[in-house]
Amino acid sequence: MRFARILPLATLAAAACSSGAPAKPDGAAGAPAAQGGGGAAGVSAMAGHDGGAAGAAGATAGQGGGAAGSDGGVAGADAGGVEAGSYQLTEFDVPTPGAGPWGISLGADGAIWFTELVAGKIGRITTAGKISEYPIPTPNSGPFGIVMANDFNDWFTEEFGNKIGRITRQGDITEYDVPTKAANLEGIERGTDGLYFAEADANQIGRITLTGDLTEFPIATPASYPSYLTLAPDGHVWFTEAFGKVGYVGSDGKLTDFTVPTPGSGPVGITMGPDGALWFAEGAGHGVGRSTLAGMITSFPLMPATAMPVSLVTSNGDLWITEQTGNQIVRLTTTGDTKSYPLPTAHAFPAHIIVGPDKALWFTENIANKIARLAP
Repeated sequence: MRFARILPLATLAAAACSSGAPAKPDGAAGAPAAQGGGGAAGVSAMAGHDGGAAGAAGATAGQGGGAAGSDGGVAGADAGGVEAGSYQLTEFDVPTPGAGPWGISLGADGAIWFTELVAGKIGRITTAGKISEYPIPTPNSGPFGIVMANDFNDWFTEEFGNKIGRITRQGDITEYDVPTKAANLEGIERGTDGLYFAEADANQIGRITLTGDLTEFPIATPASYPSYLTLAPDGHVWFTEAFGKVGYVGSDGKLTDFTVPTPGSGPVGITMGPDGALWFAEGAGHGVGRSTLAGMITSFPLMPATAMPVSLVTSNGDLWITEQTGNQIVRLTTTGDTKSYPLPTAHAFPAHIIVGPDKALWFTENIANKIARLAP
């Protein structure tokens, strides 16, 4: 069984070793690649430094934290870090040891919800750092992506359970079977007519309505490995394909994709940027890509070869990117300037990142087994 993002590492390595990007479909446009440069028990912070130097990832970080409470109950989380002057970074231990937090989302209750990929639970953390955990009924479900839907519940994918789940603010969970078996469900995003999700091994994009009706849309590019999704202002849901493309699906189920100009780029996380374009992490390309809504793509190899960017989000006019093997958060302006924010826990493996209800940046630390808050 593939563990938490040993999967993307293997997939991205395969993408990077491929001989080149797939051929561009008729009508797809691409631009030449641009070259770039380079309760809390003690809030922490440290001075940010310019650049993107990344440390190599290696040993698994030790697990900290308090013991888990009863299922669904509130559990206290330890917090720690160090402080200097330019930003505050606080880490909260997930109560279940080795839970493998991965996806993260806002909740309608003003809290933050996250998936525990290894533990098979959904977690909830308040902005004060208090954590609750809710076991998923299906054993070894592998909850992966999570997003708040228009019904004000959070919906999530089960990578190994092959189901879509819904969790209410009270912690009640409902699950829906996906028709294609062993689809390997990854990212999920709210659309205008339901929720869209990636079926990585089935090479499909799925859609589920708020009443549980499921539809699947095959991707024309063979073995594209769709991973993450985001909703664009034109109502299309855009998605990344780990083997070198980004695309979108309309409410009519029609899919269109475009080739990323950097061979072996390994697109993963994707978001709307501050300039109205789509921005995505190139996990194997060690940088980011930008696509207009018309599919004009530019790549920016901004990071060292040891970095593996995975997720990104827009905040205060800049892009904020998790570097898994670089063990830091990177801020990127649309003019190409970068600033890095190293994490206090070594080999934390930062995964997914969002803007929280308090306007700070919140992200999961998959190997360190923590939820972190960054206040620049």
